[in-house]
Amino acid sequence: MPVSPAPEVSRNRFAGERRKPMSPVWRLRFWQMLIISGLVLIAGRLYYLQVIKGPQLTQQAAVQRQQSNLLIHRGAITDRHGLPLAIDTTRYDVYVHPSLLKVGTEEAAQAFARICHLDYKKISRLLNAGYPVVTVARHMGREEIDELQSLNWTGIDIVPRSFRHYPEGNLASHMLGYVNMDTHGQGGVEQAEESLLQNTGNLKRPQLDGRGRPIIVGNTTPVLDITPPMGRHVELTIDNYLQHLAEKELSAICIHSMAQRGCAIVLDPTNGEILAWANYPNYDPNEYHKYQYEITKNWAMVDVYQPGSTFKILTVASALDLGVIKPNTRFIDNGSITIGNRTLHNHEPGGLGSLDILHLFIHSSNVASAQIGLMMTPLQFHSKLSEFGLGHTTGIELPGESAGLLLNHKYWKPIDQATTGFGQGAIAMTPLQLAAAVSAVANNGTKVQPHLIRRIYDPRTGVTEKWTEPSKTQVLKPETAKLIAKLLGDNVFIGTQLAGKVPGYRVGGKTGTAQKVTANGRGYIAGATIASFVGFLPADNPQLLCLVVVDSPQTDGRWGNTIAGPVFNAICVEAARYLGIPPSEKIELNSKKAGANSFVPPSVKYAAEIQGKVH
Repeated sequence: MPVSPAPEVSRNRFAGERRKPMSPVWRLRFWQMLIISGLVLIAGRLYYLQVIKGPQLTQQAAVQRQQSNLLIHRGAITDRHGLPLAIDTTRYDVYVHPSLLKVGTEEAAQAFARICHLDYKKISRLLNAGYPVVTVARHMGREEIDELQSLNWTGIDIVPRSFRHYPEGNLASHMLGYVNMDTHGQGGVEQAEESLLQNTGNLKRPQLDGRGRPIIVGNTTPVLDITPPMGRHVELTIDNYLQHLAEKELSAICIHSMAQRGCAIVLDPTNGEILAWANYPNYDPNEYHKYQYEITKNWAMVDVYQPGSTFKILTVASALDLGVIKPNTRFIDNGSITIGNRTLHNHEPGGLGSLDILHLFIHSSNVASAQIGLMMTPLQFHSKLSEFGLGHTTGIELPGESAGLLLNHKYWKPIDQATTGFGQGAIAMTPLQLAAAVSAVANNGTKVQPHLIRRIYDPRTGVTEKWTEPSKTQVLKPETAKLIAKLLGDNVFIGTQLAGKVPGYRVGGKTGTAQKVTANGRGYIAGATIASFVGFLPADNPQLLCLVVVDSPQTDGRWGNTIAGPVFNAICVEAARYLGIPPSEKIELNSKKAGANSFVPPSVKYAAEIQGKVH
C-alpha cells in the first residue's frame, strides 16, 4: 500500500518557518529609548551651555579676548590741584629670536647696545647663548623703539607694557606706595585703591586674537576713545607745595639732629583733610626695590609710641569735660608724687608749688597731670580716651593702620592712671591718632575722621564718582574745647619756648619730650627721647593743625621745643601765608624771649649740613 507524502510537505513547511529571523519588541524599544535618551542629554547640555551658562561663558570669552595683549593703564594719582604724583606710561620690552636675524650676532649686539644703552658684551653673550628667544631690554622709551624699528630687521618682537612712573620722585612716597613687578600696588593708595585704579568701567574694548589683532564682528567693534584704556583717577587731599615744604623742613632737622626717623602731619581740623604728610626717611617709589621695609612702611600710622607731654592736652580735656576738675582748680606740685612703691618726678627738679591748669601746661607738670589722672576713675578715663580714638584706627584710607594700645580699664592700677595722665602708662598711639585726637580740641569738640582721598573720578568724562564724606564724632562739649584751645594759646603766648611762635598768629599748642620704650616694651631706653610738638592756628579760630614728631634726636637737648618746634614754625608760617589764613588780631610776640624775629627755618639754618644728604 502506497505511503502518502503529506506529512513530509508539512515538516518542510514548519522547518522553513523556524528559519525566519525573530526581532522581539523589547529589543527594539531598548534601542529606541537609548537613542532618544542620548538626544535628550545632548539637547540638555546644549541648553545648559547656551541658555543657562551662555551669558557667563560669553563674558569669559570676551574678557579672554580683550585681555590678550590689551594694554590697560592704571588711573593717575594726583594732588588736590590735579598735579600728577603717579601716572602710567607706555614702555616697551624687546625680545629677539637670534636664529631669525638676517645679520650677524656681533653686528646685532652692537646695534642693540648702542640703541638701548646697554653693555655690548652682555648683549653679545645673550645672543650667542643658544636660546631661541632672549630678552634684550625692558622698559624702553618710544625714541629707542622707533630707532629699533627703523632697522627693519626680522626676529625682533616689541611688546608694549604699562609702566608706573612717579614724576615727583620721593615726594609723598609713603602715601602713594608703589607698583611691583607684577603690576600690583604695594602700600599706600596704590594698594588701598587697587581695584579702582584698574577699573575702566563699562568702557567697551575691542576683542583681540592671540596675537593682539582685532577680531572684526560686523559693525559692532568698538573704537577706544582713550588709548590705552585707563582706570579711575584718585585725587588726594594733599597740596604739592605744602608737601614739599613739610618734607624739606622735616628732613633738615632729622639730618641735623641725626634722628632715627620723623614725621610731620598737616591737616585742616574743620574737615579732616590731610594737606601734607611727611615721613623721614622717605624713598623713591620708582626704585622701591632698593629700600628695606623699615623705610617703605608709613611708620606714622603703623608704629606706636608713648607721646609724653603732648598727651596732657587729652588728660586735661577729659577731666574738664567730665566735670572732675573745674577751670579754676589748683594743684600742689612738690616736684614728685609717690604712688605705692613708685615715685614720679617732673622733668626738671624742684617743686612748682600751687598751679592752675594754664601753668600746668606752661611748666608741663607731670605731678599735676598725674593728680588729674587719679581724680578720674579708670572707667571714666578709659572711656574718654576711647572717644578720642585711642584703641581704634582713624579710618585713614591706607592699608596697615595700627589701632594703637589702650589697656582695658579693668586692669588699670593707680600707677597706670597716674602715668597715663602725662602720656605714658596704659596707652601707646600712632602720631596720626594723636593729630586726629587734638583736632577735636581745635574743632569745637568735634573729631573729624582724617582722610587722604578727596575724590575719585572718571578720566574720560571728568565726572566725580565719589567724594569722601568723613565721619564726625562729638568728643568734647564745645565750651570745653574752646577753653582748652584758649589755655593752649596762652601757653604758647606766655611761655618762653620757641615752639609755636609763628609771627602774626596766636598758636595753641603743647611740646612733648617722651622717654622711648624698649623694643620688648619693658622699661625705657636710657637717654633716648621722642621730641614732638602739636599745635593749631589761629588759636581762637583754628584752620590749620600740625604735629611734628622726631624719634631719637641726638642734638639740641633732644627736646620737643628745640627739635620739633622749629619744624612746626617753619611749616606753619609759610602754610598760613600760602593758604591765606588771616593773621590774629593784636598779636605781639615776645621776641626777646622766644627769638621769633630771628627765627630761621631748619632747611636754611642747616643747609650746609644737609647738602647731598636729603633722602
